Amino acid sequence: MIKVIIVGIIITIVGLFTLGVVNSSMQATDNAINGYPTAQVQDENSVKVSITGQVNYTGSYYISPEATLGDLITKAGGVTNEADETCYNTSLLIKTHTSFYIAPKLATNNMCIDTTVGKVNLNSANSDMLIDIGFTSSQAPSIVTYREENGSYEALEDIMNVKGVGSATFEKVKNKICLTDPKTNPSTEA
Repeated sequence: MIKVIIVGIIITIVGLFTLGVVNSSMQATDNAINGYPTAQVQDENSVKVSITGQVNYTGSYYISPEATLGDLITKAGGVTNEADETCYNTSLLIKTHTSFYIAPKLATNNMCIDTTVGKVNLNSANSDMLIDIGFTSSQAPSIVTYREENGSYEALEDIMNVKGVGSATFEKVKNKICLTDPKTNPSTEA
């Protein structure tokens, strides 16, 4: 009986030690890019902004609110070759934005292939065009009205400022919308 208790205690100690080693190694990789340790210093003049999608290193970064989306993209290692330049503006100031999504040129559907998608420009689309890509009949006119009252959308995420459009809708349409037409995009460099 005592042997069983001693074996149980030894197994518990070894298990706790193993979990501690695994946990500390996982924490070390949270602050690493490609296995190299990194450090981000937050000062009183920086904000935490996340960037996802077609950038080399998605994640959250501390950056000045006066910095541009281009600066954030640079911190994230630049955009990939698949980034759709009609879906972001590198000269946009971070200001109060807390997240950015860089959409791909191709949209993945539930099939085995990627297909080119004709994206709808949020800054020029009418209600019918917005309904065709997945907005509801009540959301579409609200999107147009919001644009008319507040000016052009500056980031894809701005669509969530429209009453009735939340993160679930954004997730559904984020690869079907853009901010400019391909020939008129003011900023395609990152």
